[in-house]
Order: sequence, then structure tokens, then C-alpha cells
Amino acid sequence: MFRVVVREQQMPMFGAPARALAPLLVALTAILPASVAAAAGDDQIVCVPAVDGISWDCVPGADAPAPAVSRRPEPIGQTPDADAQPPASGLAAQQADSSTAAPPSDGPISNSLAPAPAANDTDLLLKDAPVASRSGTLAERQWRSREQLSAAQQLHIPEFCSGGYTERDYPLPLIADSSAQPAEVLANQLSFQRGRDGVFDGGVVLTQGNRRLTTAQARVNEASRDVVLRGGVEVSEPGLILEAGEADLNLNSKAGEFRDVEFVMLAAHLRGEAAAIAQDADANLAIDGVSFTRCEPQSNVWSVHARSLVVEDGANFGVARGAALKVGDVPVFYTPYLRFPVTDERLTGWLFPNMGYSADDGVDFSMPFYWNIAANADATITPRLISERGVGVEAEGRYLNTWSESVLGGAFLASDDLYNGVIDKDDFDTSTGDFDPADRWLYALNHDGEIGNFRTLVDYTAVSDRDYFRDLGSDLGLTSTNELERRGEIQYSAGGLFMRLWAQRFQRLDEIAVDAYQRLPEFEVTYDRRIAGPLEFSLGAEWVSFDRDNDDLSGTNAIVGNRTHVEPRLRLPLAWPFGFLTTTAGYRFTEYDLRDTPVGIDDAPDRGVALGSVDGGLFFERDLTLFDTAVIQTLEPRAYYLYQEFDDQSELPRFDATQLTFGYDQLFRDNRFSGIDRIGDANQAAAGVTTRFLNAANGREYFRFSIGEIFYFDDRRVTLSGNPTQDDLHNGSAIASTMSATFGKIRVAGDLVWDPYDNAVDESRIRVFYKRDARRILNIGYRKNVRSQIEQLEASAYWPLLKRYSAIARFNYDTVFNRTIEAFAGLEYNDCCWQVRLFYRRSVENDAVRVVETAETDEGIFIQFVFKGLAGFGNTIDSAMQRGIPGYRPEEHNGFL
Repeated sequence: MFRVVVREQQMPMFGAPARALAPLLVALTAILPASVAAAAGDDQIVCVPAVDGISWDCVPGADAPAPAVSRRPEPIGQTPDADAQPPASGLAAQQADSSTAAPPSDGPISNSLAPAPAANDTDLLLKDAPVASRSGTLAERQWRSREQLSAAQQLHIPEFCSGGYTERDYPLPLIADSSAQPAEVLANQLSFQRGRDGVFDGGVVLTQGNRRLTTAQARVNEASRDVVLRGGVEVSEPGLILEAGEADLNLNSKAGEFRDVEFVMLAAHLRGEAAAIAQDADANLAIDGVSFTRCEPQSNVWSVHARSLVVEDGANFGVARGAALKVGDVPVFYTPYLRFPVTDERLTGWLFPNMGYSADDGVDFSMPFYWNIAANADATITPRLISERGVGVEAEGRYLNTWSESVLGGAFLASDDLYNGVIDKDDFDTSTGDFDPADRWLYALNHDGEIGNFRTLVDYTAVSDRDYFRDLGSDLGLTSTNELERRGEIQYSAGGLFMRLWAQRFQRLDEIAVDAYQRLPEFEVTYDRRIAGPLEFSLGAEWVSFDRDNDDLSGTNAIVGNRTHVEPRLRLPLAWPFGFLTTTAGYRFTEYDLRDTPVGIDDAPDRGVALGSVDGGLFFERDLTLFDTAVIQTLEPRAYYLYQEFDDQSELPRFDATQLTFGYDQLFRDNRFSGIDRIGDANQAAAGVTTRFLNAANGREYFRFSIGEIFYFDDRRVTLSGNPTQDDLHNGSAIASTMSATFGKIRVAGDLVWDPYDNAVDESRIRVFYKRDARRILNIGYRKNVRSQIEQLEASAYWPLLKRYSAIARFNYDTVFNRTIEAFAGLEYNDCCWQVRLFYRRSVENDAVRVVETAETDEGIFIQFVFKGLAGFGNTIDSAMQRGIPGYRPEEHNGFL
């Protein structure tokens, strides 16, 4: 055996995918000045870079210091033998009989997260005899069926994958820098004569760290520094395995060509082949006749083919010519010219299309185009064809600088053939005239910036009509709602001071005729600090102008104007390991300057309300053992007293006041209304208790239950509008409770509000979530609210039927109006290569636009294809599943794509 160890030397790198080759091939140059020592029979030469930085200084192993690599691996194709004698000389050495060992079935798989264990002295025996003599493709030899993998390996691949790629053990952690390691050259035989070729023959192995090159023969010309590799070539490093039938390289120019190439990119789960991979003297990379796929060996559901690929040195993008996407053997997409990224840089070009179908709209097809404007700016422009409506376009631009991030989006559909700006064509009475199609549009701006102590925020969205989202949806990150907010803010924060100047308005998408109030603008200031020990002082103040179109309004609905509010408070918080006690005192003063007030209504009212509260709680614990698990049970009683003065507010406007939904959290609030226009009078005490069961070792919460009630000492006189109701005269509130529990993979959450005076449930909700893994999800829920006339059942599931087939379902039913709000069902086929879903959806067009009882329904059939590792179309299904199946996440978030 002949061995050369190259001392620590930073080797030059080739461009991808040849980057693993250059550091190893440079080691071949060490053989040229080493022939004399080799002929003398030394089995090891140690070489270090010479002073000139070009040549090498080599000495026989007997006179050299110990090599940097302490292992002494045996050559490929030779079984370790403790009694074997070294060859008499490099020229006369005889090649040992070749014996091989099959790759172990329990070696690391390509997506293992843990570093591979250190290799032993027989690692180099893991590969079969020279590449040219191996059977099957490279991918087939690296692939192991699920049954051949160990239980630990199977955890790293989804169950719908039939197997995975394996790779050899590595001597170093996977993240180690192989370029910083010594390079080794091993061979069974060396022949060399000055002025002629030096030949490594028989089981040639070049290693550097985790990189390795294996070939049957390496021929090096001393003068030209040409390297000829014959008998097959294999290169491997973490994440990449490449085989070629032969290769020619030059160590001076770093040019070279590998012919008849197969490769497996383990991290991306891609395999492919190429007629040739060549790199010229300028480090430009050219690949001829390349194809690749994510599919397992012997399966080509989809593949990408290109006549040629060219990547220039230092370029961020490569060029493919004659590129085609095939499904099976059928081309479905072709482009004569395509630029593609070879770094993390963004690429201008067409993205994969989206397609769907519904009964009303027909075929919905869009083709996004990505425009890389600059390093900090880009845009996506998406032409869209809806066969029954017309042709439109959607666009989104993003801009990023050192202090802000902004997104500007918009969409336009000219002359919608199914909508005239008010109603659908199906609902139009043709006897009243011709149907006049309307233009549909949307624009949106989102901005978030921060400079020093200042922050800026903008969230602005507008659409052409109330039915826009129902009919056309959007890919701009917007969802259907009953109103669109338009908001802009400037904030300042420093120490205990916070200031905000902001404006807000809404576009209603429901059929309520009265618009919401606009804040044009509002200015807020809050300040808090400690003044003595734990005693805290805070001051809040605001001035806001409320406005809206009131031309068609009358009475109190027409009131607009300004509001000023000031609220100083003193707070004394005390805390101990066994409990807490917080005392608060404050004063709330509000003044109005109103316009368009009805006759007899004060246009400059004011209100002053003093408040005081005491909030305290205790913590008790005890140790338990439940189901052989050490558990801590807590008991946390809490009491809250609130006194708040009464001030007549019946003639005050209601700019932003609403009645809050009663629940357990409401027991400990200092106002039973939201906003400032109504501040509830109070002389009351709330009592509640919470118990928890916690894991004694890690604090994980298994169970929590809370229950409580408010006890009133005076009747409540302040109402949102009108006179007090019977509920305002009760001595106590409804009893509110909430709970959550976790039992393994099952999570249960519920709320209950029970009215003891009516002996009836006012509000109830329970939800059960089961998520065993990313493909086994079940959800069941029930909700009832007597005041809002809501009673709904819902269930959703994403569940495998067979190894590769899964069911998708959601059902949301309103028992008050006896109709389905939303239902969808689908079937999915999924493996490691591709995914297809067939999906049917039926839903109320928009339950915020119309009353559920009279709302129309929409239904459609959708199909989604995903070529894993490439792209997909039909993303509507993923959006519906994320919204309708709690716990579902697309596969790219689960690490499957």
C-alpha cells in the first residue's frame, strides 16, 4: 500500500457541484517529488507545502513526524489483514485480492439531524468494488426501503415515504469544515518515472475530512499536471454523492470534465444524472444532458430535463436551455431558456402557476411573475384568468431598508362578467335593463418602521365593493371580514413615557347602512413611574376626533365631535411567594365637544368618575401522584373589590363603547364596557378560584379549572343605551367558568356561563383537539350564545386511510337556522415524490355579508398538485385547510418538502 499525508493546508475549492473534488485532487501532486522514497519501499510519505508555495517537500515516513491523521484505513477493495506485509517497492507492489462489504442497512439516512458517529478503520470498505463494476444506479444503491431501515432512521422520514437514502459514516461532525483538514491519498500500487505519468492503481482513495474520492486508477502527468481518472469515479461528502464513469482534470487550471454522471443530493432528496459536468479554467460550470427528480429510484412521476445548464463563476444565477418538466414521459411544461438561482439570491422569472375550478367561476388560472428589483426591493405580478369573469392582474411589491419594511399590493379585474357592482348576474332582473359589468379592484399598504424611540405603522386596505373577497379572494395575505381597517400610527416610547398619534377608519363589508366612526386623528399619552418604594403613579390622557358621513343620519346617530380623557392613578402592588395584594385608586375625567347634536342634547358634556379597587390572591400547593406521575396541585383563590362612582351618561355619544361578552376574565376588570364612552358604576366584589395540576418535574400543565362570580351591593345604573334591564338589578352575576386539559395527544378547552336567576346557560363552548402527528388531526367543537342567537356544531379531520391516502373534512353547522355554514371534503394521495388532492367545498358566501338564514351558498371543486422539491399549483386547498382544520400545517412547515 502507498499512502501520502498532506499536512494541514487550505485547499482551493471548485464551484458546485465539483467543490468536493479540488481539495482531494490537489493531493495527487504530492506524489510527483516522492517517487524516490516510494521506490525505496517506504509505505508512507509525509508532504508539506514548500517555501515557494507551489511545490511540495516530502520525506519518507521513517524520518517524518507522525502524520496529522492517526487512523490508518485500509484501501478500497482490500480486507484488513494484521499479517499482511507491505509491498517490497512501489513498482513491484502487487494488488491484493478484492473483497467487499455491503453498505450497512442501519447507517445514517440523509435527513438525520444528529452528527454521524466517528468512523472506524473499516469505513472505506463500505462501498463496493470499483464504480464501473457496480450494478444498479447510484440512487438505487443508496436507497433503503423502510423495512431495511432501523427504527431510529424511520423516525426521520414521513410514513408515506417508502424509504430513504443512506450515506456512509463520517469521521467528523457533519458541520465540520473539511477544507481545514489534512488530505490523504491511498492506493494499492504506485508506478512513477520522472518525465512521465505517475499512476495510482487499485483502490485509489483520496480523503480530506468528510470528503472522499474513490477511483480505480488515477494517472498524473508531472509536466502538464493533467489528471486522468478511469475505472469509475465516486465523490462523497455530507449531503452529496456523485459518480462518474471517468474524469479528466488539470491541477494547474482547475479545469476538468466528468462524464456519464449520476448524483444524489441527499439534503434535498434529489437524484439525477448528466451526460457530462465540466468546469473550465475560469471556473465556469457547464452540465450537458441533465435530468433530476425527487421521486424514489425506479419511479419518475415527475422529472426536470435540460439540454444544458451553465453557471458562470461568481454568478448568482445559472442558465438552462431546452428545459422541460415531464410527468411520466409526457412533457407538460417547456421553456427554451430559463434562469435559475445557484445561491440564495432572488431570481427574476415566472413562478409555478395556480389553478382551481368552481361551479360559478369556472377555471381560475394564475401565473405569478417574480421581479427582483434590487437587493432590498422586489415585486410579484400575477396575471389571472377566471373563465366566467374575465382577465385580471394582482401585484405585490416589497421594500426593505435599515429602519422599515413596507408592502404595497393591488389587484384589478376589468368588467367582471358576473357582477355589476351591486349584485351578481344570477340575481339580476334582466327586465329592468342590460347587465353592466363592473370593474373590481383592491389595494393595500402595510408598513412597519422603527427609528430610535420612534415607530411607524400603516395598515390600509380598500376594495371596490362589499362582495370582493367573496367572489375573488386574494393572495395578498388578506381574509374576508365584515370590515377593512385603515390605520396609520406614529409611536414614541422612552422609559415610562409612551405617546401615540394615529388615525383609523373602516370600510364595511356587511349590509349595515351606518358606517363605523373614524378616528381622525387620536393622540394618546401614558406615563408611569415609581414614586416611593413599591408605590406607582400613572397618568393616561387622550384626545380624539370622531367623524363619519352623517348626511343620511338623524338623532344621536348623526353626532360627531371630539373627546378628551384624562386618567391619573395610584397603585400599590405587593407580592409574596404565597400571594399578592394590589390596591388602586384613580379618577376618570372625560369631556366632549360635539357637533350635529339633536335639539335638547348638550354639545359639551363632561363626566368625572372616581374609582378604587383591591385585588388579592393566595397560592396553595400540595404534592400528588397520579398515574405513577409526581404532580403538584395548586389552589388559587382570588378576591377583587371594585368601587366606581355613578355619573349619568345617557346623553353621551357612543363613539367606541360596546358591551363585553361575559366570561371568567370579566370578573376582575374595572369596566364592564369596552371603550371610554361608557364607564360602569360599581360597588361589587368578585370571587374566583383556580386549580391546576402541574408536572412536578417540568411544570407542564395537565389541567386547569376556574370558576367565579360577581356579587353586587348596588344596582347597576349605567347602560349602553336605554334603561337598566332586569339583569342589572340582580344581586349577583352569572357564574362563569373556564377549563383546559391535556391528556397525551388530546387537548380539551371549554367555557361555561350559567345564569342562576334564569336557571339557564347563557354561553357555552367546548372544543376537543387531537393531534397525534402532522397527518392525524381530529377536532370537535360546540358553541352556544343565547344573546347572539348562535348555536353551532363543528368538526374537522385530516386522517390517513392508508399509507399514502388521507381524508380531509370539515363540517360547520348552524342549528338555529338549520343550515351548513361551511363544509368541505377531499381525498389526498401523498408520497415523497408528489402529492395530489381532490377537494369539494360548499359554504355560505360570506356570513358577515348576509344573515346566515338568507345567505346564498357557493360551491366548487378544486384540485392541487405538488411536485415535491419543485413547486405546486392549487394553493386554495392549503388555505382552506389551514383556516378550517385547527392544527394543520402545510408540509413545508413539517420538513417534508
